[in-house]
Amino acid sequence: MGKIILVRHGETELNVRGIYFGHMDPPLNEKGKNQAQKAMEILKDVDYDKIYTSDLSRAFETASIVNHKKIELVSTESLREINFGIFEGYSYKELQEKYPEELKASEDWRNYNYITGESVTEMQKRAIKFIDDVVNLDETTVLVSHWGPINTILSYYISSGLDSYWKYSVENGGVVVLEFSDGHPILKGFNIGG
Repeated sequence: MGKIILVRHGETELNVRGIYFGHMDPPLNEKGKNQAQKAMEILKDVDYDKIYTSDLSRAFETASIVNHKKIELVSTESLREINFGIFEGYSYKELQEKYPEELKASEDWRNYNYITGESVTEMQKRAIKFIDDVVNLDETTVLVSHWGPINTILSYYISSGLDSYWKYSVENGGVVVLEFSDGHPILKGFNIGG
């Protein structure tokens, strides 16, 4: 019986300011470092086999703190947050003024491709492809990532496709446990510590 343990990165100043910052690369703030430390405390008795992380600083820094076994930490673009394209670096209020038409079009959230970015569907495909290609579901694997990829992974395994994408609220530093019994996913823990 294997597990995927999903950990959302700790807080950054752009989280606090409500900025769209998918592929932007801010570091953790002090609260974010404390959240990562708390996640490590939650996982300190977990004997995981592998740990993978988004290559963005906030996730990599979180993974470095969470990785209490000090095993090889493998970073990948596949676990990055969604690329918000032209929305990157703006708050919702700023987008209402700068890109009102594009913001309206983004209401088709499954398929809207953030101009110069990607869609939620594309993000899910890359995250699930990574799991299919790399993760052994008979082992315990830690994936340190972001709100978007974590929610697409949960939605894929719990409700198929993207049907439950908006129904999860994984907080910064939150831990989610998916257990696999004969390939069947079971949600064993949600938002632990977040």
